[in-house]
Amino acid sequence: MVFLRPRIAALFAFATLLLTSLASPSPASSPALAGPLTPDCAKGSRHIGTPTGRNVSFAGVPTYLSEPPFQPSKSKPESRATKVILFFSDAFGPFYINNQLVQDYYAAQGYHVLGPDYFFGDAITQHVYENFQSFDPNFVLATWVAKSRAQAEAALPAWIEAIRQRYGAAAKINAVGYCFGAPYVFEAAANEQVLAGAFAHPSDVTVDHFTQIKKPLLLSTAELDTSFTKPKLIRATDILAANKAMYHVQTFSGVSHGFATRGNMSIENEAWARTQSAKSVIEWFDRFSG
Repeated sequence: MVFLRPRIAALFAFATLLLTSLASPSPASSPALAGPLTPDCAKGSRHIGTPTGRNVSFAGVPTYLSEPPFQPSKSKPESRATKVILFFSDAFGPFYINNQLVQDYYAAQGYHVLGPDYFFGDAITQHVYENFQSFDPNFVLATWVAKSRAQAEAALPAWIEAIRQRYGAAAKINAVGYCFGAPYVFEAAANEQVLAGAFAHPSDVTVDHFTQIKKPLLLSTAELDTSFTKPKLIRATDILAANKAMYHVQTFSGVSHGFATRGNMSIENEAWARTQSAKSVIEWFDRFSG
């Protein structure tokens, strides 16, 4: 693959984002329940398919937009409110084929799906070899994560507001996050910007995230996840139960971190877990979108 040199403009943009970022609770201020990104967050299998969405922009953020196949006639009023999913991607970004296919699946179930590229073109795919087993030797994961977090935290408030303006006050908005994207589901649910949230194999999630959530939450987890381990999952559900939160937990045996977006589709158990996780997200959102 080709490694891209950061442009000067990107460096200036990063500096601005650092100064304006809206900081969320960090592992330093709240105990971590899902650990930081590791090389496991860049491993997995590339999926095959033809994406049906398109590249648009909201609030200056490149966005993958996938829409339901059948749109209501403009001459007839919609009988139901528009259903929307905010898709907070893993480190591969919303334009990676695996993530595009998941977003397209959600759209096929009747949702307008929007995935912000908070990496602004510098997803992990720019730094990992196609076998998903090794990085560019000059790449420093922690530095990339810090930069990407600053970008996301600066860009997402205006991006979410732009989505709300686009679809109107009556829209039924939900959010799903994978790995890198999981914290943004918590933030949207804590700020009551969505009706319900869901995540799979999270990273960088803290006690505060679970304590502050105010909306129903689906936890789609892997038995072999070294980031969100069984003891941490138990701790998370204890917090949710103590706060009388509405939640549902599913754990898939025999799969590891990344299963919901990068599982090996030639292995029956991994393919089933990936498919069932996506179906469960839709069922969860349907429950609260009416």
